[in-house]
Amino acid sequence: MVKLTRRLAVYVGSLLALISLYTLTYRWGMAVYEGESRTWFQSLELVVQSMTTTGYGQDAPWESLEMTALVLLVQVTGIAYIAVAIPQFVVPWIQTLVQPTPPEEIDRIEDHVVVVGYTALCDTLVDELEADGTPYVILEADEDRARRLHEDGLAVLYGDADNGEVLEAVRLEDAVAVVVDATEREFINAVLAIEDREPDADVFVLVTDPSRARYFRYAGVDEVLSPKHRLGKALGDRVRTIVAPAPEGEFTLGDDIDLAEFYVDPESEFFGETIDSTRALEETDATVVGAWVRGDFVTELSEQVHVDENTSLLVAGTEPALEAVADRTRSSRSPYRTAEEPVVVVGAGLVGRTAAGTLERAGLETTVVDREDDEIVDVVGDGTDEETLLAAGIEDAGTVAIALESDDDAVLVTLTANALHPDVEIVVGADTADSLRALRTAGADHALALPNVAGRMIALRAFEREVMPLSDQLRLRQLAAPGLVDSKLETATIREETDCIVVGLERNGEYRSDVEGTRLERGGSIVIAGTDEQLDRFREAYGDE
Repeated sequence: MVKLTRRLAVYVGSLLALISLYTLTYRWGMAVYEGESRTWFQSLELVVQSMTTTGYGQDAPWESLEMTALVLLVQVTGIAYIAVAIPQFVVPWIQTLVQPTPPEEIDRIEDHVVVVGYTALCDTLVDELEADGTPYVILEADEDRARRLHEDGLAVLYGDADNGEVLEAVRLEDAVAVVVDATEREFINAVLAIEDREPDADVFVLVTDPSRARYFRYAGVDEVLSPKHRLGKALGDRVRTIVAPAPEGEFTLGDDIDLAEFYVDPESEFFGETIDSTRALEETDATVVGAWVRGDFVTELSEQVHVDENTSLLVAGTEPALEAVADRTRSSRSPYRTAEEPVVVVGAGLVGRTAAGTLERAGLETTVVDREDDEIVDVVGDGTDEETLLAAGIEDAGTVAIALESDDDAVLVTLTANALHPDVEIVVGADTADSLRALRTAGADHALALPNVAGRMIALRAFEREVMPLSDQLRLRQLAAPGLVDSKLETATIREETDCIVVGLERNGEYRSDVEGTRLERGGSIVIAGTDEQLDRFREAYGDE
C-alpha cells in the first residue's frame, strides 16, 4: 500500500506539471503561430480535451505545423498516461475494494499461542493447535502475506511484532507460548520487544542456521529449535528397530500373524482425520499397534493429531485382515523390517550429519556419501551416480537414508538406489511435503517432509507432550494371563490399566485376532505388544504362568 501511494503521488504530480507546461505552451503558440490569443482557461480546456481524447472545440484545425505537432504530442502523452494509470492504479484500487483487509485487532483471547512470522514450517503446528482446540494468533508484518493467511481462514493479526501496541493487541501476557519462525526473516528486534514486555513468556524460535541460535539465546528465549536437526534425527530414528525380535523360544510372528506398515492414501476415508480414527481399522480383525507421526513413533493414537502424508500405521493381523486394511487405507502394505546394516547415508549437510550421528549412537554401521569431502564423509561423489553408490557398498546395504538439500536430487538418488538394489529399504528426508508422492513413486519406502516434522517438534516442546523413546522398543509376547481366564476380553480396559496392546489369542496352535468380547479359555494365551515396563504391569495385573 505504501508503494502504491508513492507511485500515485509521482504520477499525479508529473501529470499536473505536464498539463501546466502544455497549457503555457499552447497559449503562447496560438498567439505566435496562429495569430490568435487564448485565455489561460481556454488553453487549459483544450489541453485536457486533447489529452483525454474527448475533442478540440472551435480551434481545430490549426494552420501552422508547430501547433499541429504540439497537439499531436499532447494527444500521445495523454493516451500514454491513461495506459499507465489503468494497470498501475485503477486495477490495484479495485483489488483493494474486493480483497479482505487483514485484521489489526482481535477478540478477547487467552491461553493461546502467538506465532510471529509464518512459513510452511508452522502448518503442522497450526493443525495440531486446531485439533487440540488451542486458540492461536499469527502476527504478520507483511500486509500481502497477512491478507493471504486471512483469506486462507487462519487467525492472523496485521502488525509489527516489535511494536508495543501490537503486542498488547495479541494479549501477550495471556499467551501460553510464543513461537517465532525466524527461518526466512530475522526477528531479533521482535524477540527483544517480547522479552522486554513479558519476561516470563515461553518463547521458542525456529532457525535454519544453527550458528544464529546463540543470538536468540542471548536475547533471552527459552529454546532455539533447528528443524533440519529434527528432520535428521527423525530419519535416523526411522531406520532403527521399533519392535524388538523375540528371544529364542518365545512367541514369534509366524504364518498366522504378520506385522505390516501402511501409509494412508489422500483418497482414503482416514486421511485428514484424527489419528485415533484409524482404530476403526480394527473392524477388519487387525490390530493397530502404533503409528509413525511426523518422525515420532507413538502407541497412543491421539485425538490431537491428524493423519497426513507423513503418517504410517504399524498393523498386526492375519493375511485376510491385512488385505482389508490395505483396501481401507487405499495403499499397499510394506512388511515390517527391523534395522538392517550397513546404512548408506547420502548427504552430509545438517540433515545427513544428524541422521548419521543418530544411527552411529544406535550402534548401526554407516557409510556417508557426499559431493564435498569432510571428516564424516566416507565416499566422495555424486549420489545420483551409480558408481558412487556402488563404491559406498549399496549392493550389501540394508538401508539407504537420503538427506539432500534438493528434492529433485533426492528423487534421482532414490531411483538410482532402487535400480541398483531393489530390496534395499530407502528412507528420504524432503524439503517440502509436495515432493513426498514423487519420492514414494520413485521407490522410497518412507519419506518425511521438513515442514511436518518441524511443526510436530514445536508442539512437543511447547506443550510437553511425550512420545515413546526409541530405546523402549515394543515386544510381542504370548502370555497365559491366568487373571483373564474365563472372562470376556475388553481390550480398551487392558490398555487403560497396563498400556499394553492386545494383538490376538492363541489356543492349540490356532491364532485369532478378533478378540474383543472373546472368552479366554484355560490353556489358551494372549498375544500382547508393549515395552518391558508395560509388560511388567500386565504381569502384575493378570499374572503369567
